[in-house]
Amino acid sequence: MTHEFIWPFWWGGLAIAGVSILLVLTTGRFLSVTRGYASVCSVFSKLNYFKRPDLGGAFGFRTMFSLGLILGGAVAAVTTVGYNPTFDLGVFNQIWGSELWVKAVVLISGGILWGFGARMAKGCTAGNSISGLSQASFPSLVTTVGFLIAGVVVTFALSLISGVK
Repeated sequence: MTHEFIWPFWWGGLAIAGVSILLVLTTGRFLSVTRGYASVCSVFSKLNYFKRPDLGGAFGFRTMFSLGLILGGAVAAVTTVGYNPTFDLGVFNQIWGSELWVKAVVLISGGILWGFGARMAKGCTAGNSISGLSQASFPSLVTTVGFLIAGVVVTFALSLISGVK
């Protein structure tokens, strides 16, 4: 594109709300990114955990939603300032360095911690903050507040420790 265009952030919010409402109206089920991730894993894994009926099957709507998230990110990249894939991760590189193996260890460790945390919280941020709050779930409210506080604390801690502003 010849001019710089960034999609407004609220378009994503409207899209998530639309998908959430449509999902409840058509299937009676609530949005769950963690289960979507697990259903994607069921495509590749033979573990019984990933064969649970609540995941919707290897190529069910949860898998398609998760793949749609990736496709949506790709569409946004291509239709805005352009798609320029790189291993340069900006501030991440300033904090952890530019070695590819270090990035892999940090990101894989983060993914494991994300999965562990999602299991402990009985859902991920999307499940608790979007679906849980829409059901007036008090545990989801507590969990969402915890996510927000932890995000602020970790952001400030990393900034303080790394010296990156």
